[in-house]
Amino acid sequence: MNPSPDPIDFEFSPLRATTAALSLEAVGWAAQMGQQVPDSAQQWPTFLRAMALRGLQHWLEAGALDLAFYYNRHQPPTPGINGRVGDYRLCLVAQGSLSDDEVTIPAVTVHDPTGFAHLYILAEVQEEVDQVTILAGLRRDRLLTLQQQGALIAESDDTYRLPITAFDSTPDDILLYLHCLNPAQLSQAAIAPVLPVQAAPRRASINVGRWLQDQLDAAIEGLTWALLPPLDLAGALRSRRVADPSEPAEQLEQILRALQPTGVTIPASARGAYTDLQQTMGLPFRLYALTWPLFEPQPPEWTLFLFLGPAPGEQLPLGTRLIVRDAATILVEQTLSQGNENGFLYGQAIGTWEEAFTATVELPNGNTLNWPPFVFQLEG
Repeated sequence: MNPSPDPIDFEFSPLRATTAALSLEAVGWAAQMGQQVPDSAQQWPTFLRAMALRGLQHWLEAGALDLAFYYNRHQPPTPGINGRVGDYRLCLVAQGSLSDDEVTIPAVTVHDPTGFAHLYILAEVQEEVDQVTILAGLRRDRLLTLQQQGALIAESDDTYRLPITAFDSTPDDILLYLHCLNPAQLSQAAIAPVLPVQAAPRRASINVGRWLQDQLDAAIEGLTWALLPPLDLAGALRSRRVADPSEPAEQLEQILRALQPTGVTIPASARGAYTDLQQTMGLPFRLYALTWPLFEPQPPEWTLFLFLGPAPGEQLPLGTRLIVRDAATILVEQTLSQGNENGFLYGQAIGTWEEAFTATVELPNGNTLNWPPFVFQLEG
């Protein structure tokens, strides 16, 4: 692992945004889980692990990104895989004290071909004040790279020791991975050298203002978003040619033609990008986003226009929902119904440059896809 010039600060601070204060009920549940373990030597580690689970659950559910965390509430948590978010299998490592500079993980979470951990999350438990702080994470691909470099020390009790500094993902990184990365992409050792921490995405947001400068926000580079070329909207609206849906720009122009009778207008200055969920998650979707500024209102405003369409040769499942929110309320809520002949969903949000919007796609089976908040900043 390359030394990080910007190491993660592991000092405990009760005022951190990643610190969760547990309820009496949560602490009581953790104590009950510990007492259920017959081996008295394992009761305290089990208690800490249960505290960490409830802290992670609180942190994820209290955030704005709506990540559902699943774990067995009826069995004492073991040191291995002890929770999941979507398809991510998580190994939550609870530390009662950070005075040690090493972390121990079960070897089975590394080697089990069907049950390995995609992501290790390090949590500090301050049981005397009923608080849990989410400190950092370690992806499987980076763990495997460390293993190849000989940084994992095998112990006789089927565990590995590794330095605490190996946990190189910030809590913001963790949220970004859980939202945007397919866990299958983490199954193999990273081919490229592990990047310093400061080179990893630090902010869980998508700055669409950079699209106007033909740039992707650094926070989403490599996360399957791609810029669209400037749209020839006038030509597209006049054209009657059949678009090639395998070409994202042409598929979007086809959507715009379908929207023409509804009065939807997109200025020529709009710029956009798209993400193909079929390639990254195996879902038959493409999400398009267009943006442009509005200078006439004071203060100036910006627009986010989202289109959820099918991948080439696919159809959106009936019951698919597109939801767009600002900080306070739902602005757009569309559901694909039987009568929707266009086969796509769309919605528009307008706000000042300080406002952010979030987008959620809810699948018919109840699963949801979320993206980091869309923000508009012309600089930075």
